[in-house]
Amino acid sequence: MRLLIIDDDESILQNLVSDVKALYPDLHVIAYSDYDKLMENLEHIDYQYVLSDIFIGNTNGLEVHNTISKDGKIPVVYMSGADPSTYDVYDAPHVYFLSKPIEIEKLQKALDKMINYDQMLKIKTAGKESFVNLNTIMYLESDKRIVHIVTTTKIYNTYAKLDEYDYLKLKGFVRIGKSTIVNKSYIQGKKRDSVILTNGEEKTITRRYQKDIDDSI
Repeated sequence: MRLLIIDDDESILQNLVSDVKALYPDLHVIAYSDYDKLMENLEHIDYQYVLSDIFIGNTNGLEVHNTISKDGKIPVVYMSGADPSTYDVYDAPHVYFLSKPIEIEKLQKALDKMINYDQMLKIKTAGKESFVNLNTIMYLESDKRIVHIVTTTKIYNTYAKLDEYDYLKLKGFVRIGKSTIVNKSYIQGKKRDSVILTNGEEKTITRRYQKDIDDSI
């Protein structure tokens, strides 16, 4: 797990790095105090979480949220010591907000929530946001512009392209066809051109994705 921490105050940044490492020794921390250098290197940095000050030098972090969060795929915790009336943190989706000076108990709460958030899939259904635990999702299947997200207890329908969920391949899922992504945990068996799920359903594997599924199970 890799956490990107952004704060233009070097002393605060180093304290945060120390506190995070004390709370999560296995969490690899990448720290930046210079916004320009961060932007130069961002596409080459591998990270799964972000802890960022709202104001980075002369830059409002909320305005570059999509870039830092990779279009909402990376969970972000924002922090600030500025007067809350000077910004609206809700302009950008985030997991948690920390007021400076940051108490260690609140930092731990924010990190816990962010890491758990990484196991959730955010979807929009009927104009409302829902959060679905990835471990409960059996498969995703597209029908034109609708993606059906099938869990162990419920089916969610959202207006999207299946390609938008390709990143789930990094989280224990495998794509078996143009219209189907399956959670590997629910694959009970495999035939030549299909997989059998734990609920008895059989899903077709198209030729293009045969190697992906063969390498996965």
